[in-house]
Amino acid sequence: MTEHDLPDLPCNQFVELVTEYLDDTLTADERARVDQHLAICPGCRRVLAQWREVVRLTGRLAETEVDEID
Repeated sequence: MTEHDLPDLPCNQFVELVTEYLDDTLTADERARVDQHLAICPGCRRVLAQWREVVRLTGRLAETEVDEID
């Protein structure tokens, strides 16, 4: 099965897989489906960019700052 034979990944499934995608814990087939979907879906590319920004920002928070978050 080639990447072009993979069924499209619905956006709601992408959202469920985004953390595993960022953690690089998806199988090769799952990652290929996500990459294929990202290539055609600007909305999910924005979601991924937002998650990357959250990870970048929260990686810089001190524990005391996390405790202050409402």
